[in-house]
Amino acid sequence: MPDLAVLFDGLLKTVVGPRVVAEIARIADIDTALAAQPRELHLVADRQIKGLLYLDGLEEIPEAGASGGGVFRANPALNLRSFTDRQEQVDDWLRQLGLDAGLTGMESLVERYRATAPTPV
Repeated sequence: MPDLAVLFDGLLKTVVGPRVVAEIARIADIDTALAAQPRELHLVADRQIKGLLYLDGLEEIPEAGASGGGVFRANPALNLRSFTDRQEQVDDWLRQLGLDAGLTGMESLVERYRATAPTPV
């Protein structure tokens, strides 16, 4: 789960970074202030998601079915350029990923991870 948190954060941080936003605005011939934040993340795996996760702390939901990915919508109220808002979005996506994979307990894993994760300077 920590690797996914870092991956999701890195993806978001990259696409809302000034250089990427400036290039998108240049291509669209708009002001950078008008370049929208990403609205969703599409995740597709080559196997079941629960097979990609370290299951320590997670429990399978009986008869929940399988998930090979998902479409994770961004909360439009969050400013993904802000570390804390981006962190909140990543945490929401991790919780959704766990549930989509038919697993409970991701909420606790996310809380434990955030309690020990370093904050950027």
